[in-house]
Amino acid sequence: MLTATLTQWQIFNAVIDHGGYLQAAEKLNRSHSSLHHAVQKLQDQLGVRLVTVEGKQVRLTPIGEVMRRRSQQLIEDAENIERIVKTARQGWETELTVAVEGIYPKDKLVTVLRQFHAKSQGTRLKIESVILNGAVEAIQEAAADIVISPIVPQGFVGTPLMGVPLSPLAGKDHPLVARGTPIETGELHRHLQIVISDRTRAPLPTTIGWLKSEQRWTVSGFYEARDILLSGIGFCWLPLHMFKEDLEKGDLCRLNTQDKLEILAPLDLVIPAPEKLGPAGKLLADLFRKAAAENRP
Repeated sequence: MLTATLTQWQIFNAVIDHGGYLQAAEKLNRSHSSLHHAVQKLQDQLGVRLVTVEGKQVRLTPIGEVMRRRSQQLIEDAENIERIVKTARQGWETELTVAVEGIYPKDKLVTVLRQFHAKSQGTRLKIESVILNGAVEAIQEAAADIVISPIVPQGFVGTPLMGVPLSPLAGKDHPLVARGTPIETGELHRHLQIVISDRTRAPLPTTIGWLKSEQRWTVSGFYEARDILLSGIGFCWLPLHMFKEDLEKGDLCRLNTQDKLEILAPLDLVIPAPEKLGPAGKLLADLFRKAAAENRP
């Protein structure tokens, strides 16, 4: 049995899509007889009847229904291959790696990714969540094409995106919460502080946050810190937007400090190797910048 060609399947689907041979011939600018011959040859090669003709109506047989669905997927796959080849010729990257600092708002990230997907032309994304020095290493080692980082290491330039406020939070049973009166800043020194750090051993090029407590426990993630806070132990500087539900339920509380303490952690967009960034990467970087600009006064 001869193998059916992609062109035969395209003609077969065109006849069905347009409701008959005459209509399809007009759309494809081909003769009625050539389309009829192509479909007939396809059926002969397969050894099954795909369509029946009732008057001027072309109807699918049961096996024709099955083959139409399968052939539509085949045609779509072929078109995707052609699209990938075309975009590769234009310099579009087939894959991008993006390293995003953990405090970057997730709703904003989802919006950016949705917008990118609509215009990405098939570019695959690898999205990595990083913390502090993890972002610095991604920049210095060019391990990601785009990095959202709270620190821009020496020798690199970043585009400021936003500042993410960090507030001192504790569990509802923590003594500083239970007392119900404003807390002097000096009192925080005497309480256990939970510190978020990365898994790397390299020292940070700069310090972010408040590290004045004599007692400190270090954890590698925000939700590990959350679990400790919920047990009533320690306090931690955390972004409010990540723990909105816990705050609304009252399980976590913002410490009522006399000075209304808050830290603004900067986030910058850094392109470690701008000379290597293609159209897809530039599009994604622009979407991150646009998302940040929309929230500025």
